Amino acid sequence: MPSIPLLCLGSAAALSDGRQWNSTLIDGRILLDLPPTAVLQMHKHGVDLADIDVVLISHLHADHVFGLPFLLLEYAVRSERRTPLYIVGPPGLRAQSETLYALAWPGMAKSGLRPRGPIEYVEVEPRRDVSIADLVVSATPMSHFGMLAFGYRFTCRGIRFAYTGDTGDCRELEELLSDVDVAIMELTHPTSKNDPGHLDVERMTRLTEDARRLGTRFFATHMSVPATVSLDGVTVCEDGKTYWV
Repeated sequence: MPSIPLLCLGSAAALSDGRQWNSTLIDGRILLDLPPTAVLQMHKHGVDLADIDVVLISHLHADHVFGLPFLLLEYAVRSERRTPLYIVGPPGLRAQSETLYALAWPGMAKSGLRPRGPIEYVEVEPRRDVSIADLVVSATPMSHFGMLAFGYRFTCRGIRFAYTGDTGDCRELEELLSDVDVAIMELTHPTSKNDPGHLDVERMTRLTEDARRLGTRFFATHMSVPATVSLDGVTVCEDGKTYWV
C-alpha cells in the first residue's frame, strides 16, 4: 500500500491562540476545509494550487469556508486550472461562495476576472455517495449546533479515510469512524468540557477506543489550545507538519 502525505495546514479551532485555522491537505490534492489561512500556508509549503482536485467543506462556518475567495482569486490571477476543481459541501455552498467572492473582490466579476478553468460545486446529501474526480465521497451528518454539518468518508490510493469536521458526540460519528484506516478528527477541547457541538478528550478517547485497538490511525486537529493528549494511535497535529499514512 503506498504512503500518502497529510500536510497539516492548520490545527486551530475558530478561537485560535496564534496557530493557523484547521485545514489538512491529503496527497497534495484533497483539501479538507478551507479557512482564510489555508492558501497562505499552501504557498509557504510549496503546494502547487493547480494540483488540488477536491475541496471538502464540512460546514459553512467562517473558519471552514472563508478561504474560498482567496483560492478563487489565485485561479483568476495566477494559477490557471486545466482540470476541474470540485468544491464539495452542504446545500447553500455555491451561493455563499459566490457571495463571498463578490464581497471580497467588488467589481471583479463584472470586469470578467473569474477563475480560469472549470470550477464545479457539488452540494451533497446525507449518506448518498457521489463520484468526484477519482474519489467516491460519502457525507454523514454530524451534530453541530443544529446546522447542517458533514463528516466525509472516501478512499485515496487504497487507504480509507474519515474526516469529522466539527461535531459533538452523536451516533452518526460512530458510523463515520467505523472500518476506516485513517481518521482526522476535531478535538476542540483537549480537556473535559460540556460542549454539545464539539468533542473533548474524554469523548474522543471513548469513541476511538475500539478502532484504535483494530489499527485505525487517528489525527487530532481543530484544537482550541495545543493538546497534550497521549493516546496510542492518536497523533496531535502541528501546523506545517507532514504525516505519512
